[in-house]
Amino acid sequence: MGWLSGAQQADYARRDLSILAERLRAAGVSVSALGPARLAGLDQHAAAVRDILTIDGGTLGIVELAAYAQGALDAAAEAGWTPETHTPATGCATTEWIVLRLLAVCALADASSADDIPDIDPLLFT
Repeated sequence: MGWLSGAQQADYARRDLSILAERLRAAGVSVSALGPARLAGLDQHAAAVRDILTIDGGTLGIVELAAYAQGALDAAAEAGWTPETHTPATGCATTEWIVLRLLAVCALADASSADDIPDIDPLLFT
């Protein structure tokens, strides 16, 4: 997406994450349905995603969150899991991990209030 403007990238990222959140809700997966232990796990996943994306000076923007979510979805699909094939009763550790990781990304995106558009120095154009 390097040819897209920062605003377009952010718009597409927000759309993708909104669609992901809706796919998860349709599969019966939501933060409100989590018990205390799973909420603690969600918090740990959110911290891990923050650490992964900000290591070495990276940013925790909407575009980075959407890219991370897409990578996680791709890996899950290779393992045979999608939100549409999810069944809450499976109890599989891998399924639990991907569900919590994707919910954490969606929660971070919801909590993110900063635009992902870099500031441009107006002095560059004088």
